[in-house]
Amino acid sequence: MSQVQLGIDIGNRSVHMVEWDGKRVRESVVEPLPEGLVKEGRIVSPAAMADFLKGVKKTHKLRTKEVSLALHSTECFCRRFDVPAMTHQQLKVNLSYEFRDFITQEKEKYFYDYAVLGQLEEGKRLDLMAAATAKETIAMYEDILRKAGFKLKVAIPDEIAYVNALAGFGGETADQGSRCVLDLGHAAVNIHMFRQGRHQMGRGLDYGCAALDDVIAEHFSVAPYLACGYRETDYQDCQKLERCQEIYNFIALEVLKAVNYYNYSNAEQPVESVCCCGGGVHIAPLVEALESTLSVPVRGWEALLPALEREPASLLALGAALQRG
Repeated sequence: MSQVQLGIDIGNRSVHMVEWDGKRVRESVVEPLPEGLVKEGRIVSPAAMADFLKGVKKTHKLRTKEVSLALHSTECFCRRFDVPAMTHQQLKVNLSYEFRDFITQEKEKYFYDYAVLGQLEEGKRLDLMAAATAKETIAMYEDILRKAGFKLKVAIPDEIAYVNALAGFGGETADQGSRCVLDLGHAAVNIHMFRQGRHQMGRGLDYGCAALDDVIAEHFSVAPYLACGYRETDYQDCQKLERCQEIYNFIALEVLKAVNYYNYSNAEQPVESVCCCGGGVHIAPLVEALESTLSVPVRGWEALLPALEREPASLLALGAALQRG
């Protein structure tokens, strides 16, 4: 079996790919998506997505076929919880009940999987990280990737992708202390807390860079998709618009609340730093708002993954590429 694997992270605005050969990153790809192909984390046209990915594969001469896919919160439910000690067969039966408050269809229409993180109460209980995703979601991705010339090998939630990236490139301190990974994405801002290399909790804000694009679009009387380009190039200092600053402050305040809540619950090991990733890291006023609001250092991917030589297309794509299923 080939050791080369391609990690793919399909965002709202871009597709990110990382090709991993077991020892190093061979390729790191970022390609902007056609307008409207993904909305609110949902693929609008699977056929068009397959054509797009096929074009990316050809453009970058990607030969790797086996794909490890990162599933976002709009497509996958991921929870950490503990249960009484039981066998694998018993867990398979009981997992669906742990997601009964989240799933919207019959439990038989979902795939479930889990990882045992450890034992509690002298082996009487199991510490689990478990995930559930609709079977139709996996079937859709299998079809998209097959038509694009790939093969879906494994799909993992974002939380596991981050854990993989930390374990692979976090250096000597990867399994020490608490840290916050802040994904400043296009449609949302996602806040993930890690302690000793394990995912503790997460929170999402339905308020990402797209909110800035709406403000910029109104200011210049252009379409939001064009405004996105204005934001990325800071056209006419549009990043410094007063209403944009209000959004920066709102995001910073929400991150502060999340950090304070985590620290209250984990007073013995509070958050030591906030590490940012995603497109928002290139918005200087947003980073400045975070730095002035938070009482801990705000850093980039280098602080999170010191053993990685160069910035990956996406931490999620990298973490996905490291997954062995």
